[in-house]
Amino acid sequence: MRHLCYSLESEGVKLQIQTYWLALIPILFGLGWLAARWEMRLQDFEDDVEQTKKERSTFRGINLLLSEQHDKAIDALVEVAKLDPETTELHFALGSLFRRRGETERAIRVHQHLSNRQDILPRDRAHAAYELGRDFLRAGMLDRAEASLNLVIEGRYHLPAKAALLEMYQIEKDWRKAIIAANELGTLEKKDYQDQVAHFYCEIAIESIRSKNLSAAKEAIDQALYAVPHHIRATILRGELAIAHQKPLEAIETWGNIEKKFPAYLHLIADKWMKAFTELNRETEGLERLKLHLLEQGSGELLDIVFKHVLRIQGPQPAQALINTVMLDTPSLTAMTKRFEAQYMIAQEGGQEAMIGEIKASLDLLKQKTNSLARYTCSSCGFRAKRFYWQCPGCNHWDVYSPKRSEGIGVA
Repeated sequence: MRHLCYSLESEGVKLQIQTYWLALIPILFGLGWLAARWEMRLQDFEDDVEQTKKERSTFRGINLLLSEQHDKAIDALVEVAKLDPETTELHFALGSLFRRRGETERAIRVHQHLSNRQDILPRDRAHAAYELGRDFLRAGMLDRAEASLNLVIEGRYHLPAKAALLEMYQIEKDWRKAIIAANELGTLEKKDYQDQVAHFYCEIAIESIRSKNLSAAKEAIDQALYAVPHHIRATILRGELAIAHQKPLEAIETWGNIEKKFPAYLHLIADKWMKAFTELNRETEGLERLKLHLLEQGSGELLDIVFKHVLRIQGPQPAQALINTVMLDTPSLTAMTKRFEAQYMIAQEGGQEAMIGEIKASLDLLKQKTNSLARYTCSSCGFRAKRFYWQCPGCNHWDVYSPKRSEGIGVA
């Protein structure tokens, strides 16, 4: 009996314990749910704090950029990139900023990181390859720039990549690749690049003439004239090629097209023109034909060249008479300087010591003034140069220099 009671008591305790456990289960479940909710809220709070920090850093970076405080702007944007390393657009912005500031090594690292990522979209990878090519181009690493830009074969950055390649080939003076790139770009843009192509062939012709490869020079000139019929530079080079073949009459006939159609460019061939006429014993004829164009070019290089040859062939008195005629129609500081030069030589020939000193003082002052003022001016970027260029050294655009020299203010 006693044993039976003990057993019943033990069963009661077990039953009571099991009941307690059943009661604890929902409590424990509730505590777990509360803990999970708390953790979620805590995570949300941390995310909100991080997002707020990113937003503040981003806006701060933008404000600093707008106020042109680039150093501080970069620091702010780098902080955002650390908080969210997956943000591709921000990395592109940073890379562009680094390149603009001349920090090409940092720009290369940023864009290389983007191009090596496997989790970005193909268009972003193409964008990274394009930006990396521009970085290498800026750093002068032309081989790597070409390799990177050639990876961009489609999409939004295909055209800019081709344009960058064309720019790079011109920097390298790889004119044959430049011709291919210009033709490809023209096809893609449905735009005419034949003027540039003609200049590229002219550059090849010049290199060939210098290396005495006259057959290659002829082929390049023919290609330039095929690209742009009556191209001024190619026509000039065809005359030079005739001179190289010792055919002065053919050169004069070729340059006759420049005289008739593009007389403003005569100064580019005037000395060679006179040399060709001299070889044919027709020096006076060549000089007289050049004189006819001085009324329109009385302040340019043609006046300098004609004046020089009149002095050599006819002497200072005819040279002074020529300048007096020019001054009546197109007065300029250049013409006035030439007149003082002629007067100085006349005074020397006549032994007029008093006049020599007086004229020389005025002549030196005028030479100093005209040397600093006489310039060719680029119509694209305004770069001013003492000599005529087919391609502007400032902006690298072609055919942007007027053949007429000005006497404006400014020094390049």
